[in-house]
Amino acid sequence: MIGFTQNFLHNQALVHKLIQQAQLPKGSTVLEIGPGKGIITAGLAEQVGSQGRVIAVELDPKLVSALQTRFQATPQVSILSQDILTYPLEQLPKDYRVFSNVPFNITSTLLEYLFTPPSQPIQAHLILQVDGLIAEGGGETFKSLLLAPLYQIRLGHHFARTDFTPQPRVDTALFTFDPHVTPRIDPAQYALYKDFLALIAKDRVGEGVWKKLFSAGQLDQLRAQTGLIGGRGLKTQSAQAVIAAFEQFTRFGKVALVRGAMQRLREEQDRREQINTAGGHHRSKSGRNDDRRR
Repeated sequence: MIGFTQNFLHNQALVHKLIQQAQLPKGSTVLEIGPGKGIITAGLAEQVGSQGRVIAVELDPKLVSALQTRFQATPQVSILSQDILTYPLEQLPKDYRVFSNVPFNITSTLLEYLFTPPSQPIQAHLILQVDGLIAEGGGETFKSLLLAPLYQIRLGHHFARTDFTPQPRVDTALFTFDPHVTPRIDPAQYALYKDFLALIAKDRVGEGVWKKLFSAGQLDQLRAQTGLIGGRGLKTQSAQAVIAAFEQFTRFGKVALVRGAMQRLREEQDRREQINTAGGHHRSKSGRNDDRRR
């Protein structure tokens, strides 16, 4: 049996306004992750119309049953009982979009899964924890840097905590993800970029990782040309500097130093999460905790 702690939007007028602002085309295919009680699903179905399609992927079987009953007379809505992290995105049309209220605890893994080429959406509108994508002082985070080479991230509507039932303990906002017309790195190198980023992220103060990857001369060049701050971790770096550093890294090799770093980081995060959530609710199959708004 699966237990959940979820926070649901309850203002249909607000949901309608946000979906209208997203300008989802009539007849388009929209993926919704974790539809909950269906307030967003209903708005999406109306927006895409009878020629469109809303694919709502929900893990909780009780919610799936209620959703299937609610939308049984809405043919453009498909309610799927599945873990989104195992959903075959490649089966969706190439021009699919996403509009979702995302579970916080799987945000990093989900963003990586959702936006990795070649099955990424052409646009996404996601309700996320604000400090997951915007660091204190307005800087970058690991999540924002993860997507920076492929997507432009726009901050949209800021939610009040009272917009949800029950109220979350964190600030949330609607973010829009638009692909760059020209990716800032070769998509074929994206897996290597993720490993590069994960290795740097492990050294929070940046005392040794940059020196492992670059010579003193290369670091001086990066500082002068991109504003990279040597001896400092990711939180103080700009996306431009990190991407330029990766481009320099691909020219000078040392690939073996970073290969597999993202997988190791995910495994460490999973181990910490299992310790922190001992006795709490867990996602079936994947073993991840599913407190959607903590």
